[in-house]
Amino acid sequence: MSQYVLLRIQSLQEELESLKKIVSHQLLQSQRKTTYIKGLWKDFEINDDDFADARSAVFKDVVPQTRQN
Repeated sequence: MSQYVLLRIQSLQEELESLKKIVSHQLLQSQRKTTYIKGLWKDFEINDDDFADARSAVFKDVVPQTRQN
């Protein structure tokens, strides 16, 4: 029984560390400054759809690989 409790505590500690990393990463990203585009592109607005289109154009020929165990 005590072995189980120790393993469970260790598992919970690992989960807490993982959660701590996720939360701190999210906090750091929310504190980022806005990047302003200057020069030729200063009046051009880029939105999420533009990024999605660019992502699909870049990866259109990539074939996902399946993992084999």
